[in-house]
Amino acid sequence: MRGIIGPMRDLGHRLLIGLAAVAVGVMAIGYAFIFGGIAAPVRGDLAVLDVPPSGTATADVLDDGRPIFVVNDPSAGIVVLDAQVPRRGSGLGIAVAWCAESLRFVDPADGSAFAADGTVRSGPAEQGLVAFSARPSPDDPSRVIVGSDTTARGRIAETDEGPDTTCPEHAWVVHEPQPDETFDPSVAVDQEPPGWIWLEGTARVVEGEVRLCDGRADGCGTSAATIGIDPASLGDGPTSGQFIGRVRDDALEGLILVPDA
Repeated sequence: MRGIIGPMRDLGHRLLIGLAAVAVGVMAIGYAFIFGGIAAPVRGDLAVLDVPPSGTATADVLDDGRPIFVVNDPSAGIVVLDAQVPRRGSGLGIAVAWCAESLRFVDPADGSAFAADGTVRSGPAEQGLVAFSARPSPDDPSRVIVGSDTTARGRIAETDEGPDTTCPEHAWVVHEPQPDETFDPSVAVDQEPPGWIWLEGTARVVEGEVRLCDGRADGCGTSAATIGIDPASLGDGPTSGQFIGRVRDDALEGLILVPDA
């Protein structure tokens, strides 16, 4: 028995040494990822998107359909920005448009202009656009991984520039729905599709509350209730166009009016 026990002990020692070596290797790889800054999708990431050519921006969406812009700025690098202008209290959301000629974003509602990195350049806006964390995809350098961390941009130094929404018609870049992707508001609240969706209609005040009515015609035969919009934010009257929003509790929330190029 002693002749057998000796080799068995040696085999056990070898197995323990082998397992320890494997554990050290796994830990080393893990630390290499952490300290080497190797980017890889992790839980909580919001999308993996294509990077546009240098000096340009593309209108894109996160995995849940939220509208964003991906900017390839020669100075700032790859920037991913929330397309929505920071909400003014409980007002209707507004999406910015990118002018490919002036290389800036424009708020069509008040004329505020934002630099490619989201900072305010001119106009009445007090806060810049919201930027998502972004890192290159380790598998494909032509793509960027969008994280869930965000930073609100500020203003650049004060300038004499006034509000400016001018841009050649061919140079506007805005979000546009795919064919057969747009819902009537009343249909959307009935079907309750997940995530952010496209809607077409007219936001108007009906009996003291804001409703998104089907279509762009006068009147409001069929409609959907909205959440969190102050009726006073509609200003002089109803607002027609294309919107992006979500369905919750048989109503529409987070409505964003998308400018028409």
